[in-house]
Amino acid sequence: MQKYKVIDAKLDTVEYPILIGENVIDQILDLIEKHTKNSKIIIVGDTFFQNGICASVENKLSDKFEIYSYYMDAGKGNKSINEVLKIFGILEENNLARDSVLIAVGGGVIGDLAGFVASTWLRGMNLIHIPTTLMAMVDSSVGGKVAINYRQTINAIGNYYHPMGNIMDLTFIDTLSHRDYLSGLAEVIKCAMINDKDFFEYLETNKDVVLKKDHDVLIELITKAITIKIDHVNGDLREGGKRLLLNYGHTLGHAIEISTEKNGHEQLRHGEGVSIGIVAVAYIATQYLNISKSIFERYENIFNNYGLPTKISASELGFDKETLLHKCFDNVKKDKKRLDNNIRLILSDEIGSAKVYNDVPFELIQEAFEYVIEE
Repeated sequence: MQKYKVIDAKLDTVEYPILIGENVIDQILDLIEKHTKNSKIIIVGDTFFQNGICASVENKLSDKFEIYSYYMDAGKGNKSINEVLKIFGILEENNLARDSVLIAVGGGVIGDLAGFVASTWLRGMNLIHIPTTLMAMVDSSVGGKVAINYRQTINAIGNYYHPMGNIMDLTFIDTLSHRDYLSGLAEVIKCAMINDKDFFEYLETNKDVVLKKDHDVLIELITKAITIKIDHVNGDLREGGKRLLLNYGHTLGHAIEISTEKNGHEQLRHGEGVSIGIVAVAYIATQYLNISKSIFERYENIFNNYGLPTKISASELGFDKETLLHKCFDNVKKDKKRLDNNIRLILSDEIGSAKVYNDVPFELIQEAFEYVIEE
């Protein structure tokens, strides 16, 4: 019997289904036909899936629709205006309209970029997300954030735009590398840390079953994380309040991610940056909020137990420690969530709870970087 669940995502004035489970991608035709009679579809996908799942999707739809496609390497360096312009060219040449459909098939880079294209073409065309990583399922494909990078600034040019549906097929999780699966789990753990102590304790004590990728467990984990995200996004589309809490660990984590790139290539997965970033802000909380040492240790230990990094070695990544510290501090000052000259940080004062702080001293941020970055 097919295992799946449908979440009815209600965000502000938008409502759309999120399908999670086995072979749910088969339901894409029904989803499209419920929303549009336009005959044109463009698939924007990761080249990794071009001859596999994307070919299958094209076959499912080709009897009823005109299919166009654009495939690209999903490296962060391609999350750029140049790729956006190439897709615009296809849309214009083939006269795709607002009620045409763009299907994004890939991880966070593809979803963010393709979503940005959909949000801006003719001021907004139909969008379907088919996220292919656990990270994209629980994070980037939910909540409406779409963006591209500009030079060294992550997600510098962006928008808020929701899809007409989100299809999360567990087949993709089955084929994920262990490292990429763990990267997505970092985001799941984060959701528990900021909102649900019981969920956190479940993740603490059920590592073995979580790592087995059992589909029943995955459906519940993904559902739980998405439900937490929707609760924080609803009513706060543009991050004026509780949505900011979802950035727990991200401000310092993003800075570490981009600072450790070599020749335009990432050395850390996003989830690895998040796990290190969370340990860094947990360290800050021990100094700034005087949280108990036991909470800090539980936060650090859960990542260690799941095989996620809590510290990095500068030399192993090809850097001098002082140089890397300087780069991280410079990049954190560019964070788009900054307020005037202050860095807004999310700190967890107890397990299952977090708050926004606007006045954490720069010296303490520097100290946190020094804690998580070793020689």
